[in-house]
Amino acid sequence: MKKFFLVLLLLPFFAFVAADWVTVKLSDRVSVSFPSSPEEKEMSGNSVWVQDVDSNGRCMAMVVDFSKFGMDSAGLATEMAKDESFADFRQGVLGQIAGSSIISEKKGKINGKIYFEYVIDMNKPGQPNAFSIMYSRNIFIGDKMYTLSFYEKVNKPQDKPRNKFFDSFRMHY
Repeated sequence: MKKFFLVLLLLPFFAFVAADWVTVKLSDRVSVSFPSSPEEKEMSGNSVWVQDVDSNGRCMAMVVDFSKFGMDSAGLATEMAKDESFADFRQGVLGQIAGSSIISEKKGKINGKIYFEYVIDMNKPGQPNAFSIMYSRNIFIGDKMYTLSFYEKVNKPQDKPRNKFFDSFRMHY
């Protein structure tokens, strides 16, 4: 009987430990956490990590190395500081997702690094099981862009895991 009560006392501890997310190094300078070990892929020559939270939410991180396109960190920082770059970037994102529209957008800085943030309606009417809302934060560090995206289904908000994913972003110097 004592063992049974001991197990009951420890059960919340084990549930909490199991809920810990997995931290993944995206580069020497950046890490982010996922709900469990993500699948690592390559997309257009860029490293991408993807992991579902559950059937209603998905985390994705991607690293784009602009040095492959001949840009150094100083050139990228100068370019991304321009207002027209924010507008061009927005149009580029929308152009990749047919029928999409911006719900909200923001430009700012995290630890002195420029970021562009968007919430996008990916316009998937009649597809209730499709991810149709995308939260995207693009942070420019050195000659790289780190993109964190969180996908949700319409009317299935995932505030806690989405915030946990974005808040787990860390820069290491």
